Order: sequence, then structure tokens, then C-alpha cells
Amino acid sequence: MDRYDFNSMDSAALPPEESLQHADAPFAADERDILAAFALYVLAYLYLWHLGDSRLVLAVFALGFVGLGELLHWERARTRESWFWLGCVGVITLGACLGRQSVWDIGQQFLFLHLAAVYWLLSRAELLYEGETGRLILFDGASGFLLYPFRRFFLRIRTLIFALARPFRGEEKGKKAALLWSLLALLAAGGLFLAALKLLTAADAGFASLSRRFLDRLQFDGSFFLQLILSLPVGAYLFSLLAGTRREDREKLRERGGKLAAFLDSLRRVPNAVWTILALLFCLLYLVFFIVQARYLFGAFTRTLPEGFNVAHYARRGFFELCQVMGVNFVLFWLVTRTSLREARENRFSLTVCCVLLAESLLFAVVAFSKLALYIDCFGFTPLRLQSSWLVCVLFAGCIAAGVSLLSGRKTLRPWVFFASASLSLLCLF
Repeated sequence: MDRYDFNSMDSAALPPEESLQHADAPFAADERDILAAFALYVLAYLYLWHLGDSRLVLAVFALGFVGLGELLHWERARTRESWFWLGCVGVITLGACLGRQSVWDIGQQFLFLHLAAVYWLLSRAELLYEGETGRLILFDGASGFLLYPFRRFFLRIRTLIFALARPFRGEEKGKKAALLWSLLALLAAGGLFLAALKLLTAADAGFASLSRRFLDRLQFDGSFFLQLILSLPVGAYLFSLLAGTRREDREKLRERGGKLAAFLDSLRRVPNAVWTILALLFCLLYLVFFIVQARYLFGAFTRTLPEGFNVAHYARRGFFELCQVMGVNFVLFWLVTRTSLREARENRFSLTVCCVLLAESLLFAVVAFSKLALYIDCFGFTPLRLQSSWLVCVLFAGCIAAGVSLLSGRKTLRPWVFFASASLSLLCLF
């Protein structure tokens, strides 16, 4: 089989791996695959070295990952969404390298960087199931972190074998003798070099001391070899993710996306009346809670605290519980709108109950933010309180996005994800 042209700008230059596995089409790799395979030995080691909290190494690794991703997918058009996720990668990396960990600590930033980098690669490789961020976002993430890398986990080994065996195949068999003679020349030169070094160290004490210090610096401790061994599976994972995405069949990907969408549609089996009545019970529960606890919940607005509470106790108690209740409401809203036989907007009763549920969720967000605002007003603003403010704003925006989608039928998940991701990334600079 002919090698693929490194300079080809054709997006079909490298067929999917599945099409290369037939009897008449053996495995093949191009120069970009081979370059990435060797480069990832270094990047994988740097990845583990960063775990020792080296910010410069993190920057080098992030640049290397993005650079290899661009190298392997440069024939594909860059979508606007890929630019967005690339910006998130850059901002998070910059914040981590500058030591801006007031809001998010280094562990959280490292997690966010993984999410943004993988999603950037999926966007850059045009491997999102719906072509863009949508309701299959969780399936996109599962494919990016699990399916694509582990399905071709040994792709780097196959690529290296292909590269090393290339001089012995086809029209390049004539290079076999040259390669063997080159290896013999290398061995001969190495032996002569060691002999010369030994003679020079014996002839001069100063040179012997210099060479001894140099060799001492080249000594590696056990941690080096441990990190080197651990970096092998890490590099295999990264290479199968970066290079394996080149070999994905986009038509089959769209087919899988269609099947996943059909699967979600097949969940519409619950009668609307059942979910509507169940959701109504939640709405009544929240209404009773607001009525019974009105003085306690809305005390931050009037600056009247319940008896026995100080500002710190009142402001901190219940904040995260209210946010978690909003999370429960999002799950309930998804179940009502995605598993009912008919869409909620087509049933006036269901639509009304869903709107009430979202309105009460907005009220929970407002109450939670009022508690936080009172706390900030009394004790001052801190970066960690900014983190809590971000959480409430994201939840509030999620309620608005869900309401707009419910009433108009517009797809609002994508802008909400962009808002949450962009704001999260910018907080890495604080």
C-alpha cells in the first residue's frame, strides 16, 4: 500500500482504520502518526512529572497536546466551537501556570483542563455525535474519555512497528543493507568513543574529575524509572485518543448518533398525566416549604434574622442544600420532558406544572444568592465566595435556558454549556 502524503490537505487522506484491516489493505500509518507516536513518549513523561506540581511542565504538555492534535487533524476545517474549547484550554492552562488558585485549586483546574482538552479534540476532529454540543453531550464525553482511546489502545505499538519495519517492505527493501551497516557503524563508533574516554580520564586527573561529575548528573534514581514505566500506558492512551480519532468513520459516527437520539426518543413511554401529577407533588412540597419557612428563607432580603441565628450561621446554613434541590429539579424536569409520551409543551397542564417547577427553582436560586450576598456584605468578599456565586449563577442560567427551551422549543443547552464553561475558565485566572 502506498504511504499517505504528509502534505495532503484532503480530509480523506487517512481512511478509517477499519477499512485498512481487510486482507488487501494492511495497517498503515503516515509521517504524522509516526511523529506523534514518538513525541508522546516525552509528553506522557511530562504529564506524570506535572503531578509533582511543575507549572512550566503543565504548559509544555498542554501546548504539546494541542500541537499534536492540530498536526493530526490539520486537514479538517476548524469549527467555531473548536475555537471556543481551545480558548478554554488556554485560559485554564494560563491560570494554573500563573498560580491563580484562589477560586479553583490546582486539582480542580487539572480536572477542568482534561474536560476542555478532550472536548476540544472532539470538536476539532468533527466527532461530536450531533456535529455540535447538544443533548448527546454525555455520550460525547464518554466516547472521548473511554471509547476512542481504549478501542485502539495498542495503536502506538502498531504504528511504531510499522515505522521500524518500513525499510524492509516493498520498494524500500533496498534500504535494508544501508540500515544494517549504519547500525554497525554506530556500534563501532560507540565502542571507540568509550575507549577514547577511558584513555583520556586515565591521562589527566582534571578531565577525569570533570567527566565523573558529568556522569554523576546523568545518574537516574528509582523515581525516574517508575515514572518512565507509568508513562507508557499514559502515552498509549493519549496517542490512541489523538491518532485514533483520525481513523474514525464519520458516517458510522453519525449513524451511532442517530441511534442514540432514537434511544432517547424511545424513552417516551410514561403517560403525561403520571409525570405531571408527580411533578405537581414536588411543586406543592416546595410551596409548603416556602410558606412555612418564609421568614427564615427571606430574612436576608429584609435583614431580619430568625431567633437564635447569627449572620454567619444563617448565611451558611442551607446554601448548598438549596443548590442541591435545584439539581434534583433539573433531573425531574428532564424526566418529565424527555420520558413523557407527548412533549410537555403540547399539553397545557404539563406545561403549566413544568413552568411552576422552574419558577420555584429560580426562587431557590434567588434565596441562596441572598444568603451569600448577606454573608459577603457582613464579612467581605473572598475568592471562595466567588466560587459559590458562580454556582448559583450557573444554576439560575440553567433554569432560564430550560424555560426558554420549554416554551419555544429552541435548543438552549449549547449556550448554557458555553456560558458555564467560559465563566468557569475565566475564574481560573483569579
